[in-house]
Amino acid sequence: MYFTQFPINMTRRESRKLLASPYLMHAAVAGSFPSNSVPDATENGRVLWRVDRMNGGSTRLYMVSPGKPSLVGLDEQMGWPDCEPQWGTRDYDAFLSRIEVGQTYSFRLVANPVVSRSTRGGATDIANQRGGSKRIGHLTVLQQEAWLIGKQAYESVDSEVPRLFASEESSRAQRNGFEVLVDESGASRVVVSNSGKAVFSKGAQGKRMTLVRAQYDGVLRVTDANALRHALTCGIGHGKAFGCGLLTLAPLSR
Repeated sequence: MYFTQFPINMTRRESRKLLASPYLMHAAVAGSFPSNSVPDATENGRVLWRVDRMNGGSTRLYMVSPGKPSLVGLDEQMGWPDCEPQWGTRDYDAFLSRIEVGQTYSFRLVANPVVSRSTRGGATDIANQRGGSKRIGHLTVLQQEAWLIGKQAYESVDSEVPRLFASEESSRAQRNGFEVLVDESGASRVVVSNSGKAVFSKGAQGKRMTLVRAQYDGVLRVTDANALRHALTCGIGHGKAFGCGLLTLAPLSR
């Protein structure tokens, strides 16, 4: 697996155009691999990407991929092609191999916090007759926090835990090999921000898409190293093709 950082030149019109559409960004990321094809997703990893707006005002693209990308084309579109390359790609496996139970890290995740609802119903709806489902986005910060850490999100607030989260045997975080730490008051050390909807067109037919996104920043402890490695290389949740699901870790500041 490879981990890539790519600084984005926000003064370029093409950069702003691509960032306005997760579908166009997906195509740009796919174009970073040979023959304009993204390596197939497997149990060992897939292509994941995320765009971060940094505190200093800069914007960066992060990528995790089974194959090493070539970012020359991306640099032409949204970088500084006349300067020395600003991006960097490194082997990710060395870091992954060092993950152990009990370690703590700060983390960031941009995710698509949704719940699947059954659409079974009307006789005129063929999909409903087949017992289909529809993904509905969590819109409140508390719901979005609970999407990741389950009923733990409600422990520090005076609010009843919804049945959806109360019935979970384990949270999404636990299923992905980590627990979010709590502070001295018992509140979880995770902050949900940049929550909103991205509306964009997909494909030649211009199908209109709505993508609910939320950014999670916090502190975690590793509880299952293999499950966490899978989350880091395969992503968490839906919307992975459109910039969601990439979890990144960083050492805690001392």
